Amino acid sequence: MPGSVRLNGSIEEGLMPAEKIFRVENAEGGMEEIPVSSRSISEGKLMASEIGTHEGRVLVELPRESASGRWRIWVKASVVGA
Repeated sequence: MPGSVRLNGSIEEGLMPAEKIFRVENAEGGMEEIPVSSRSISEGKLMASEIGTHEGRVLVELPRESASGRWRIWVKASVVGA
């Protein structure tokens, strides 16, 4: 069922003190970089919205546009944390 999910990834400092760069692997094995407010990250995971699932992949809507210009990305189900 679609709803809120938490994505596992890595976190780097952003350009401003309240900004972080969250990096997550997409379903194709590439990396997506998402500049977000530090409030979008909880316990080291990025809060996102699940749109749907298909064959072990999850379509998520990001809280902000990624550096590649995407708002929605497919990730492997293993990237989605509890």
